[in-house]
Amino acid sequence: MIKQGQWIWPTCDFSPNTRANFFFEATLTEIPSEAVAAIGCETKYWLFVNGELAVFDGGLFRESTPGRGYYDSVDIAPYLRVGKNCVTLHVWYFGNGGRNNRSCEKAGLILSCEELGLYSSADTLCYLDDAYYTPDRDRSAYLYGGDHTAYDARVRPYSLCPHPAGAHKATVVGQYGDAPWGTLEARPVPLLFFSSRIPCTATRVGQAYAVTLPYAMHLSPYIRLRATGGEVLDIRTDRYSVNGGPGDLNRYNGHRAEYVCRAGEQEFEMMDWIFGETLLFTVPNTVEVLELGYRESGYDSAVTTSFSCNDPQANRLFDKCVRTLLVCMRENYMDCPDRERGQWIGDVSVQAPQVIYLLDEKGRLLLRKAICDFIRLRVGDVLMGNVPGDHAGELPSQSLNAISEWGMIAAYYRATGETEILRMAFEPAVRYLMLWETDGEGVVLPRRGDWEWYDHLYNCDREVLHICWYYSALRFALFMGEELGEHGFDGFLRRRREAIEAVFDARYWRADGGFYSSDGHGDDRANAMAVLSGLCGGDKYPQIRYLLLSVFQATPYMENYVLMALCEMGYKADAYRRMMSRYGPLADNGNSTLWEDFFHLGTRNHAWSGGPATVLLRYFAGIREDLSVEEPADIAPLTRMECSFVNRLGERVCIRRG
Repeated sequence: MIKQGQWIWPTCDFSPNTRANFFFEATLTEIPSEAVAAIGCETKYWLFVNGELAVFDGGLFRESTPGRGYYDSVDIAPYLRVGKNCVTLHVWYFGNGGRNNRSCEKAGLILSCEELGLYSSADTLCYLDDAYYTPDRDRSAYLYGGDHTAYDARVRPYSLCPHPAGAHKATVVGQYGDAPWGTLEARPVPLLFFSSRIPCTATRVGQAYAVTLPYAMHLSPYIRLRATGGEVLDIRTDRYSVNGGPGDLNRYNGHRAEYVCRAGEQEFEMMDWIFGETLLFTVPNTVEVLELGYRESGYDSAVTTSFSCNDPQANRLFDKCVRTLLVCMRENYMDCPDRERGQWIGDVSVQAPQVIYLLDEKGRLLLRKAICDFIRLRVGDVLMGNVPGDHAGELPSQSLNAISEWGMIAAYYRATGETEILRMAFEPAVRYLMLWETDGEGVVLPRRGDWEWYDHLYNCDREVLHICWYYSALRFALFMGEELGEHGFDGFLRRRREAIEAVFDARYWRADGGFYSSDGHGDDRANAMAVLSGLCGGDKYPQIRYLLLSVFQATPYMENYVLMALCEMGYKADAYRRMMSRYGPLADNGNSTLWEDFFHLGTRNHAWSGGPATVLLRYFAGIREDLSVEEPADIAPLTRMECSFVNRLGERVCIRRG
C-alpha cells in the first residue's frame, strides 16, 4: 500500500497527451527477499529497474469508485543487484477520457517502496519528455483515451529506457488522498503480460512494409533503421480505421505511431499498444530498415479448456471465439479493441460464461472487476451500461441482462459460489427494478434510459423483449434474496412477477406466429427470450422452434440467446445447424476473430460474437454452469467430440464422445 510519497510531476503544466520520465536510486549491500513498489499514476506507466523492463503499460484506468483510482503493487526484488540500483518510470498522461477511462484534470505519479526507502517527493529527478508531440493530422477518435504516439528523435535520441540526462527536481502537485486522484484502491487484477521483442520479416510495396501477424493481438511495434535525418515514419495496423456498428456510417481512428528520424542508426518502440492482424510501417526510401518487429502484450490469463469435434468448421469457430475473447480483455472487458474499448455490460454478459469455461482464475478476476464497476459506479439507482468511462450511459436492456438469470452476475456466482458478489449486487439490482413504471394491470412499461437499444438492425420487438429481460431480472433478484436470506423485497418482486405472468400470454401469444406485440413481426430475439425468461410454457415449444428455424434477424449479440433457447427447449441438433449456417462464413473467412455482425458492417472482432463457445461447451460437451459435467449431447452432426477443462476443485476433467 502507499504509506508515504507525494504526487509529483515535472511542472504544474498538465497539457494532454504528455510524457514524463522519473528517476529513483537505491544502493544495497544485500538484495531483499521482497521489495514491493506501490505505484499510482495518471494515466499509464512503464517501469524499468536497472535498465530492464519490469512493467509494461502499468496502471488501471479510473475509477474503482467515484473519484478514486488504483495503485499497482510491483515486487522489483528480482531485478535488483548489490550496489547502485536505478528505478526509472516513463509516465503517459492522457488528459482525456474515452469509453473505458475517466479523464483526470491533473497528471501525476506517486511511488512508495518501503524496503528500498524510495518515495516520490520534491527530491525526485524527472523531466517532461518534449521529444513526444501530438500530430496535427488524422487524430484518434473521441472513443479512445489518450492519443497518437509521436516522437521526434532530433529533439532527443530515443531509448527504450529513458536516460536521466537533463533531469531536474520534481514539483509536488498534491498529497496522497487529494482530489482529483483521491485515495487509491489496490489493483484487483494482474499486471499485463508482455513478450520480449519479436523480430519479423515484412513484405515491401513501395514505401510500405507489411508484417502479417500470426493472429489478431495487442502489440507495440518497434523498428531499427539508418536515416539521413528528418524523415517521418508512420506505424499503424490494418485495424487503425474501422467502421461504426451496424447503422453507424462513421469511421473511427484508433492509435498510431509517428517517428521523425535523426541522422544515423537508431531505434524506436511505440510506448502504447495497438491492435490488428497486419502491422504496417510506412518508411521513406531514404531510410534503410535494419530490423522491425513487435512486442505482444495483453491481459495475463491462460486458456485452460480445449475442444475439438469431427466438424472442422466448428473447430475453427471455437478457436475464433477464444481469440475474440482474449483480444477483448485488458484493463477491462471491452466490446472491441480497435474502435471503442468500452465495457458494454451486455457484451460482458455474453463473455461471462466464456470466461468461466475457458480461462483460469485470473480471467475471473477481470469479470469480478466488471461486476464491481457496474454496481459501484451506478448513478443514484441507475445501473449504467458502459463503465468506467467518460461516455457511460444507461441502456436498460443491457443493465437488465447483467442482473438477469443469463447475465454476468449469475454466471459468476454459479461458477464461484461467492456470496459477497450477491450481497453487493442484490439491493442495487432491486432498486434499479423499482425505477420501472407500470401500466394499469401492473405490467412494466418500457424505460428509455439514454439509449433504448435491444439489438442492431431490423424488426426488433422491443415491447416483448423488455418484459422478458425484466422478468428474468425479477427471477434472479428473488434467487439472490433466497441465497442471502434477505426477504425484505420479496413482496415487490413477487407482485411484479405475478402481474407479468397474468397477462403475458393474452397480450403477446399468437398461435400462428409465436410471441409478438401489436407492432411486432415474429422476432426470433423476442421469442428466444420468452423461452429463456421462463414466460413461455413447454406446450408452445414446437411453434417457437418453427419460428427460430425460419427467422434470422438477430445479430451475434442476440443470436447467442436464440441458440441457447433452442438448446433449452431440447432442440440441440437444430441449434447446431442454425449456429453453423449463421457462423459458418465467419468461421471460414481470413480473420482470426469474429466480426461484429454476420456481414462486415462494423469491427472484424467483437466481444458479443463469441457465444458459440458457450453453446458448444455448455450444451454439447455437457459442462454445467457450476463446472460439473452431464452427459454430452448425442446429435447426428457431432459423431466425435473431445473436451478438456478445469473444474471448481482445480481438477482437469476430460470429456469424450465417439
